[in-house]
Amino acid sequence: MSRRDCISNRNIKIIATYVQSKTGDHTRLFDDLPYPFEGFPSPKEFFLDEDEWTTYENFEKIFRRAKELVNEPGFYFACGSSSAALRSWGRFHIFAKLFSSPGDGYKRLPFFNRNLNDTKEIEVVIPPFFDRRIQRFRTVLKVEFHRDIDPNSDYIGDPFLRGIISAIPTLWGLEPALVEQPLKPYDPEILLQKEPEFRSYELHPKREGDLLTIRHPEHGGRSIVGEKVFLLPDQVGNRTLFLGRYAKKPLNALNPGEGKEAILITETVTVNGRTLLQEGEIFHAPYFILDVTYDRTSLANRFVNILSVRKKPDNTGKELIDTLNQLRKSIKAKNEAYAALEKAHQELQEAKKQIDEYASGLEEKVRERTASLRQTQEELLEMNRNLESRVQEQVRQLEKYNQLRRYLSPKFTEKVLSGNNTTAQESQRKMMTVVFSDIRGFSTLTDDLEPEEIFHLLDRYLSEMINIIHRFDGTLNKIIGDGLLIFFGDPIPLEDHAERAVRMAVEMQKKVAELREEWKGYDHDLGVGIGINTGYMTVGNIGSEIHRDYTVIGNQVNIAARLESMAAAGQILISQRTYSKVEPLVESEFIGEIQVKGIHTPVRTFNITALKE
Repeated sequence: MSRRDCISNRNIKIIATYVQSKTGDHTRLFDDLPYPFEGFPSPKEFFLDEDEWTTYENFEKIFRRAKELVNEPGFYFACGSSSAALRSWGRFHIFAKLFSSPGDGYKRLPFFNRNLNDTKEIEVVIPPFFDRRIQRFRTVLKVEFHRDIDPNSDYIGDPFLRGIISAIPTLWGLEPALVEQPLKPYDPEILLQKEPEFRSYELHPKREGDLLTIRHPEHGGRSIVGEKVFLLPDQVGNRTLFLGRYAKKPLNALNPGEGKEAILITETVTVNGRTLLQEGEIFHAPYFILDVTYDRTSLANRFVNILSVRKKPDNTGKELIDTLNQLRKSIKAKNEAYAALEKAHQELQEAKKQIDEYASGLEEKVRERTASLRQTQEELLEMNRNLESRVQEQVRQLEKYNQLRRYLSPKFTEKVLSGNNTTAQESQRKMMTVVFSDIRGFSTLTDDLEPEEIFHLLDRYLSEMINIIHRFDGTLNKIIGDGLLIFFGDPIPLEDHAERAVRMAVEMQKKVAELREEWKGYDHDLGVGIGINTGYMTVGNIGSEIHRDYTVIGNQVNIAARLESMAAAGQILISQRTYSKVEPLVESEFIGEIQVKGIHTPVRTFNITALKE
């Protein structure tokens, strides 16, 4: 559901900046438009304030006026694509410094979209990757309008958005991206009949059976320009999406989701050099699909970007954006509080002035009134102190949450916070279960692949593993390259920590089996080895005041690491201690005994082959 003020004034600023660059003046854009005059001295002041939002009606009027003033072909796309060169994104330009490549910018498009409008959602359905077939980077985006927004009413916003998207690589000195649009959700009958950009051509579109006809602008007779087709779904990860494939006839034994009807444009229609319809376009789709391709950066720039990525976590940019966003909200709330205090102070000053005017003969009343005013002022000051205290408490809670979310699932994080607990500051001995995992053959793979491919593979693998860890309430302690250290039983005690660890490991191997089909695309057959042990170990913070790390240590941890080093691809090796707690739940085979440094007694080892029904 979209709100009434659904367009950020950042869009208006992009338009106004482009008009200014072309004509030297943009003031006529805002004539006779409604705005909150009680808070702004002029419509220009309001519409160029990037923190404010306005209605789609105002946005449309300004955009169409801008086109009339500039009067150039392809205006809407050119306006959007100018945003990078003219730096008309406002404060959003500071975020470009956080991204190591255009791919980072495209990954963050959903966030930026939410700060530009409340009419549509952007989803990155295929993350940026290097397409060897075309020797360019490629990403695929899905743009879907909210249910209460008619796509036909936002035709001019489409080329504007594509222009902005195309400009992203130029921030790194590259040529603009090529943005192809195989699918569009427009109804051609409504769009060609009512959209002002087409109305003057009097096309009179009409669906006649399976065909789309128009009054052809060249000869005036009716022509067939489109036909009904059936969209075919594509498998993207675990999802089914329409990306542009189609059949002209229904397929036999259609699977669920197949057979979505759409309109394929079969003839290019051009008037005075302007293309109204392009052969191959598909209308009446459920959403937009944008296929974006762009050049790779230079070798030197790629090397700098890779080093930058290795020095900081992959989610640093997102966390900084979230932090800045939260700080902005806090600052805004504080400014509103101070504005209220200032208004109250002015009222007190006015009241005191009136009392002074009646001071003659009313000294006693003046003293009483002054005392009352002082009490009111003290109450306001106390309110301000309480406000500052609440803000500080929220900051402390945010720091506490950020500390916990490094290790725990969201569910456990909330549980710890609600109990006013956190990770222990002093080390302690606990009965826990620890898990080590590692990708077999990964070092060989890194010698053969491009750095971008390595990061894409690791990002996909770690994302799936972390989801599984959180599902079983494990504590993700460390990510060391392609290896993981996980433990169960801290900071919140779990009586079934061994069972959770084993069930998690089985799910991880199942997911890895699915991922292997993708990994075969890198010409390598990879697998994961997992080692698990249960016992008493030491858990807590170690290190100095400058840098501390929350982890587990001890002989029982070493046993799990040793088991992991022995595990072949696809194996889950557990110790006798763990096996004794999960024996009724698993199918296993006895491997033998191993000797671990520091442990006098050999460790009986089992391989988990499956969970019992």
